[in-house]
Amino acid sequence: MEIRHFVTFNKVIEMGSFTQAAEHLGYTQSTVSSHIQALEEHLGGPLFDRLGRKVRLTEIGKKLLPYTQEILDTYGKIESITSEEEDIRGTLKIAAPESLTVYRLEPILREYRKKFPQVNIRLSNASCGDNKKAIVDGSADVAFVMLPQFEDSDLVIHPLMNEPIVLVGSPDCSLNSLPKNYKNQKLSECLITNEKEGSYRRIFEEFLRDRGIVPSNIMELWSIEAIKRSVMSGLGIAYLPLMTVQDEIKEGKLKIIPCEADFKQIYSQVVYHKNKWVFPALSSFIEITLKHAKDWSICKNFTKT
Repeated sequence: MEIRHFVTFNKVIEMGSFTQAAEHLGYTQSTVSSHIQALEEHLGGPLFDRLGRKVRLTEIGKKLLPYTQEILDTYGKIESITSEEEDIRGTLKIAAPESLTVYRLEPILREYRKKFPQVNIRLSNASCGDNKKAIVDGSADVAFVMLPQFEDSDLVIHPLMNEPIVLVGSPDCSLNSLPKNYKNQKLSECLITNEKEGSYRRIFEEFLRDRGIVPSNIMELWSIEAIKRSVMSGLGIAYLPLMTVQDEIKEGKLKIIPCEADFKQIYSQVVYHKNKWVFPALSSFIEITLKHAKDWSICKNFTKT
């Protein structure tokens, strides 16, 4: 077994296919297959189940994965023994939800790129649940999530900020509030929302179910910008992080619809695996993130839900 075999194994897991792993590593697909076969022959069993173009780890593959991460982390430490801070390089894999990517990460990434131009940043967007999984399976070095504060024995978690979530509609929306006595009714408005795995969507839908409130319809859209534009045009209402809509509220393009409820507080948080080697590129990124988070603020002129 060679280091490159473990690198290939890790890349196949990250990309989900032999073909894409080969493209990213600059190998032919037959080379990727030979690396995996070398590991399988040594271990005496298959590492992947081939499901069409996609692959899935077998039980042997799942057992090998944490050892692979340890091997590659150790290899990275060896490679960086003589690296100076000003010559930090390598690849940093970041996972984040769309909302934080668009509304929080830009100044962080800008400063980081300016200080460490030799680091290759790979940023992926997914639901918070998928971002947590990316930390566990090693496909991301660091992840951002928007969730109620939580503890996980396998993760190092840095809460960054309480992120208020608000119900918004167009200025002409007939719904002006959801008071405590608003129960067992059907909303005339369509609920415009993101994917089902979204944390704040789940919280708001639990609120509606508990009160027996049924939206007239539910429209799922792929991005927050698409949701905002639909709400501004009068197509429905949406439950979104305040940071994503505060400009439109200031400009009178959206209005907050107050809700009388004890919603779970959502926090932006940055996480990484406790067993992950915090290599220089990762350490510097976390440091810059925590510095910027101290300066984040929410406009005090808005009413929280």
